[in-house]
Amino acid sequence: MEIKTLQDILVIEDTPEILSFRCPDTGYLLWPLIRNVFIRFIKSDLHYKEPLISDQRQPRPRKAYLSVLKACAHNAIKGRHLRGDVLISSTGSHVLRDGLFFNRLSDHFAIAASDRTVTMESLPIDWRWPFPRVNEKVLFDSPILGLSSLYGKFSVRDRHVKAATALVDFVANRAITLIGWSLSQKRKRFLIEGLSRRAASIPGARLLYSRLFRRTRARMLLREEASYGGSSIINMIARENGLVTAEYQHGSISSGHDAYNFSKTLCDSPDYRRTLPQFLLGYGTWWLDQLQTPSEKIPIGNPFRTDALKRVRMDGDRKKDILVLGDGTETEKYLSLCSFLADALSEKYRVVFRPHPIEREQVARKYGKRKGKIALEWEKDIYDAFASADILISELSTGLFEAIGLVRSVFLWDTEKARFCYPSHPFSTFSSSDDLVEKIAFGKEGEVSASIIESMWASGWESNYRDFLKNALS
Repeated sequence: MEIKTLQDILVIEDTPEILSFRCPDTGYLLWPLIRNVFIRFIKSDLHYKEPLISDQRQPRPRKAYLSVLKACAHNAIKGRHLRGDVLISSTGSHVLRDGLFFNRLSDHFAIAASDRTVTMESLPIDWRWPFPRVNEKVLFDSPILGLSSLYGKFSVRDRHVKAATALVDFVANRAITLIGWSLSQKRKRFLIEGLSRRAASIPGARLLYSRLFRRTRARMLLREEASYGGSSIINMIARENGLVTAEYQHGSISSGHDAYNFSKTLCDSPDYRRTLPQFLLGYGTWWLDQLQTPSEKIPIGNPFRTDALKRVRMDGDRKKDILVLGDGTETEKYLSLCSFLADALSEKYRVVFRPHPIEREQVARKYGKRKGKIALEWEKDIYDAFASADILISELSTGLFEAIGLVRSVFLWDTEKARFCYPSHPFSTFSSSDDLVEKIAFGKEGEVSASIIESMWASGWESNYRDFLKNALS
């Protein structure tokens, strides 16, 4: 079978039988815990030269353990008295504001309702200690995650392995039968081992998160990536403790995104719906209308974009850059494109490669701040980067959409990967480096109508958010 869309893959889960595989200790559904990884193994084989999901468990650097110890001390000393109706769960994605760390994904929401909000953050991917900061009502999730992981590691029994093996065998057989895709033995072992531990960890996580919810007196869990299968455990525990569950959009989502589109069987299942957020707060209707999810979709707006547009001056005289946004996995492919553009267009443009956050450390270690004629930049805010960009290029990036109306020409790299992930988009495309240079030289391609902005970015995010809290918690 030729796989052209995500819906072609979702036939694997479109059967009531998939709901019968459960944690032997708690009855929690197991499929959510491997769903995204399993689907991305398929997508990786179809569209990526580099693995989208690694089947190797990477060791943590020494500084990670130091940061976790700091997080434990912080929670015990400063976090124990924090209370609030809303518990925001976020990754550690920070920018500096007047020398203070500011979480660009969650702090706008936290500050908009500061008197009733506590934030629970993951530590940053570079393990920096994110202090001093703008929002000080912060806990860290590392202690709970670490203890839950240890609990799972030492609690695995044959019953967990059998349950994990049964599910992995089931979906692997359906993948072969329905779409002709085969799960390798190495990946199979990886999935079974990871799922066994996650299943065994649930009772420990249940105890720790329930205690957290009671201590903070939370009535709502507002979580980044709450629709991802990895969030199913905390979603279930929150629902058991009487909390409303919700997610705020943190990047591009579409009908090709596996975390936000589900088979009819899963959408119709009350048990599966409890693993997902009850509400999905989106940037605008353009994004939300593409999704097949049982979560109630509410257009809120994008607070970070709204704030950035107030701060950044888009000066046409400064726009001399071709800005290329990396996707986090195929770094060398993007650098090769940048080199071609620099050789062809350096007399008129400065070519800038902005690596994705997950590839920045690798790029910095290997190349520093320059590779030949290519400038490597990532420290300034992306909207500051837009201010000097005349042309923006990417394959899979929220930045493509954020640039509409701010960067003159926006080009999408027309690959199988892009067509799969963005079946619907408003951009001019290019198929090769030569094709792109020709279109840039022509000078009239790449412009996107500003009329789409209203549906893409809802206005009045702050009042929309406060109205949502009022209605959801009344």
